[in-house]
Amino acid sequence: MLTPSQFQRWCRRLRLPSATCEFLTQVRSSPPARRVQARASNVSGAYASRKMGCTIQFESHTVELWAIYTMEHDPMVLEYYDQPTTVHLRYLSKAGRRLTVSHTPDFLVLTQDRVWLEEWKTEETLQQLTLAQPYRYVYDEGGGWRCPPGEETAASLGLSYRVRSSVELAPEVIRNLIFLDEYCGAPGLPPALATQVQALVRATPGLSLSALLQEQPQLTLDVVYTLIAQAHLYVDLAAQPLINHDAIRLYPDRATAEAHALLATARVRAEDIPAWERPAAPPALAVNTPVLWDGQSWQLLNLGHTTVTLRAAEGQLTELPWPVFQDLLEAGKVTVPSDPAAPALAHLHPEAQRLWREASPHDLEVANTRYPAVQAYQQQPHTAETGTTVPLRTLRRWVARFKEAEVLYGTG
Repeated sequence: MLTPSQFQRWCRRLRLPSATCEFLTQVRSSPPARRVQARASNVSGAYASRKMGCTIQFESHTVELWAIYTMEHDPMVLEYYDQPTTVHLRYLSKAGRRLTVSHTPDFLVLTQDRVWLEEWKTEETLQQLTLAQPYRYVYDEGGGWRCPPGEETAASLGLSYRVRSSVELAPEVIRNLIFLDEYCGAPGLPPALATQVQALVRATPGLSLSALLQEQPQLTLDVVYTLIAQAHLYVDLAAQPLINHDAIRLYPDRATAEAHALLATARVRAEDIPAWERPAAPPALAVNTPVLWDGQSWQLLNLGHTTVTLRAAEGQLTELPWPVFQDLLEAGKVTVPSDPAAPALAHLHPEAQRLWREASPHDLEVANTRYPAVQAYQQQPHTAETGTTVPLRTLRRWVARFKEAEVLYGTG
């Protein structure tokens, strides 16, 4: 939880209006606007938040409680408050009658770069609400849910508003977060031990948990889980259950893990596979299968009869018609790596390995951000030129340096 001085610095950094800062100060120092209630279809309760130093109410033990677990472990979330305030929403009924209703959002969320009022519901409920209240809930072209009257009211307070769906909450991730929860409050490890383990993982990013324990038999699982829970090591919680020690890959930080995934994508693209050697049928797919598409790691959330839903590492959802997704698979634009988290440095030119190991987490974050723009430009230059906020001269310089690195090291 932010100290008063940290909160003031955060407000100044985001350039929030003074009225917005005053509103947030009031919410931060006030009890919830209402008490949650249990109904026949839900189980309410309270979660003892270590991040907030207090209990946080939830009205659903799946959707809202799962959202709490996500925010509790998300480093981008600085603070979150349940039932923060009551606002008035103005919109048209289905019959066209003007309505004004009182509404209490589920959470107020302060992140590193924005502040949100959030409303969480099951996907099924949202689908029903968009039919019953079409002017309050809409499904936008980007594949997400919106509440225009909520956005309008939040904007008047200097805030943002978003509707969150249960489809954003991956059960396998939540199970891992629940598993790690008890380690969040574990006593701090000896600094020398933490540094030793971090150095081992930094030297071999993508090292499996089982390999680490074999190399360091004095280590216990509790030590490694504590390092993961307290953000001293990074794992992709969507990849595998944490008890699957052979499949869990350890990285020093998220930027390194994402860079390895992009490196694996680049290696797949670089393989010159003749058409007649390609598999006749797309690989077997199942829900939660990781895939690589357009330089990003995605996860299959739903395989329907007519549509396919994917979730990017950043969390946004994309829905594709099944024939389109099948065409992408057959063309090799969507791939299913045999081991998407496997270490990829061994395939690099020695000088590229040196540069990679000397790169800081910030260097990798920058590279991760630039890579999709470079790939888009190389595939469709004219579309990329008009569809990016990056200055064209800068983008062309990135592409030139990328191509130069491909010549020198075999990879950009």
